[in-house]
Amino acid sequence: MLIHLLHVNDVHSALENHMRLGASLRRLRSALTAGGEPVLTFDVGDVLDRVRPETEGTLGMVNAALLAALGVDGWVFGNNEGLTVPAPVWPRLAARARTVVFGTNLRWRGRRVPGFRDHQVFRRAGLRIGVFGVTSNFELPYRVLGIEVSDPVAAAQAAVRRLREHGCDLVVALSHLGLRADRQLAAEVAGIDVIVGAHSHHFLEAPEWVGTTAIVQAGKHALAYGHTVLVFNQACGKVEEVRTRLIPTPLDGPFDAEMLAAYQGCVREAEARLAEEVLTLHRPLPVRYDAESPFANALAEILARVYPCDVALVHSGALTASLLPGRITLRHIHGACTTPTRPVRLTMTGEQLWQTVELSLQPAYYHRPGIGYGFRGAIVGTLAVANAEAEVRRTADGQTVLASLSVGGRPVEAHRRYRVVAPEYLWLAGLFPAFRAADAVEFEAPLMRELLVRHLADPDVLCKAFWPRFKMRSPSETGQAATE
Repeated sequence: MLIHLLHVNDVHSALENHMRLGASLRRLRSALTAGGEPVLTFDVGDVLDRVRPETEGTLGMVNAALLAALGVDGWVFGNNEGLTVPAPVWPRLAARARTVVFGTNLRWRGRRVPGFRDHQVFRRAGLRIGVFGVTSNFELPYRVLGIEVSDPVAAAQAAVRRLREHGCDLVVALSHLGLRADRQLAAEVAGIDVIVGAHSHHFLEAPEWVGTTAIVQAGKHALAYGHTVLVFNQACGKVEEVRTRLIPTPLDGPFDAEMLAAYQGCVREAEARLAEEVLTLHRPLPVRYDAESPFANALAEILARVYPCDVALVHSGALTASLLPGRITLRHIHGACTTPTRPVRLTMTGEQLWQTVELSLQPAYYHRPGIGYGFRGAIVGTLAVANAEAEVRRTADGQTVLASLSVGGRPVEAHRRYRVVAPEYLWLAGLFPAFRAADAVEFEAPLMRELLVRHLADPDVLCKAFWPRFKMRSPSETGQAATE
């Protein structure tokens, strides 16, 4: 007997691709079911991404509506659903999607999220197919959002045990963990027949095997979907073979009619929300990536005011556009700060702070492409600071080096510990070694652009955005490292 799994992962609000994929998937599914073949359709997380205005304006409801229109049988939350949509909205997302939403290793306020399930038994062609879904355990950011995320391996072991106790003939894991973690899951959890993966954006043209468990994954951005076939031997009660193929999305093909109607039904809500006014600007607020950036300065000022700290640091690449004079709406703020990341507070020494600021002056750092960890721009950009001032100089060979650095009007002390607030990307990405070596890390709940919405209208913030924090020393002046 053949069991067909049609699976999509990491769409990241590529809405047009998603609707075209849906048209292709629906045709295939209809053909299979017309031939009497059992089929299950799954989304394996990160279907939404708040980089997209329609997703931002509806808090993901447009994406859930597309899943409902496509008729998926199950959905597991990825980190973009879990970490960027407020937990009180999750039950509404689940209801809008009209599907089984898995949160096998997620708990909210000590209990299962309303509308979520740990596992589900699907009956197809006389078989009991057990399914569960796990997501990455980003413990620190989830904690500040009031979510408990447990070890996915332990949660999977418990789910498999329960499903086998329920008499399931085979077990499917929906995993938003990434390929490396899926290999570990397969190695440590007995009884999983296939892991349908996500998160790492791998286009797996064939199953990867770990013991008797097959791992499949279908890329990203709705560029393809997976068609995985399980060959089940009813005589011995086991999966004998797993085959998979990637079906490319026809990027010039038609939209799925039902998904398009669902999308159009959400546009008005998104437009109304994004049209809300935030402030009026009387001068441009530019972002620059290779020089001091007033917009990044403003964001650093906001972080320093909202969170108790010694210094705030912001990479200008956290901002994706300048703001022009006039009426500024939520749409403008979203377009200028599309990252779905939030602030972190951490502690580093004066020596580490000096090293970070000095490295940020080098073109190899500020021209570096930003990748992953919620980065949504092009390059990392220069570093903006608040409650700090620096002097820089050029060496005879043309290098830019840090000559002095003060925090709160006092020279940085090498061994003193400083409380720093910064976008989480700087801690997660490992671009600056000092951030990875920092300790006492605490996540804050608001997204960076939510802080802009709340505080950018402050006249003092806008005034100080244009105060220079970096001064160029003349060649005759000498520099001094962080004091001992």
